[in-house]
Amino acid sequence: MTSAPTIISVRRPPATQSSAQPATPETELTLDLDERAVFYPAGKGITRLVLSSEQGGVAFDAVFAFNDTHAAPRILWLSLEDARVFGRALVDSVYQARAQNAITATMRIGITVHTNGFHIDIMDAGRQSELFIGLPSIWRLALLVLRAVDRFSPIEAH
Repeated sequence: MTSAPTIISVRRPPATQSSAQPATPETELTLDLDERAVFYPAGKGITRLVLSSEQGGVAFDAVFAFNDTHAAPRILWLSLEDARVFGRALVDSVYQARAQNAITATMRIGITVHTNGFHIDIMDAGRQSELFIGLPSIWRLALLVLRAVDRFSPIEAH
């Protein structure tokens, strides 16, 4: 006697989902950071990073520990290929415990290793930003960036 195959369904966001609606798990990934995450030039502590699919790339938004000045949460946007290069540079930096650069035609990111964490220097359209991340969070950030690239990339043909 044979049994019927098990059917597994996956919920996907509707194709007509507007950008005003909150992101679904398929289009957003989050990372909780420890108290040693700080973003400059805003000079704000970051409690969480939210990576979302936007305009065919990856948007990096911060949830600030305090934001009385109402600074914009967007700290970075990368194309999928640039995000892949950035993720690789993060992994290299952690494994080799030395500075790395993620440089493409459209971005320049420097990663410096320090005793208590990592300094990520972002040059974006003539504007410099800095992200300091403690040691416990850097591995999770590297894996989150790589997971975002995997999740937000088009599905490859068989």
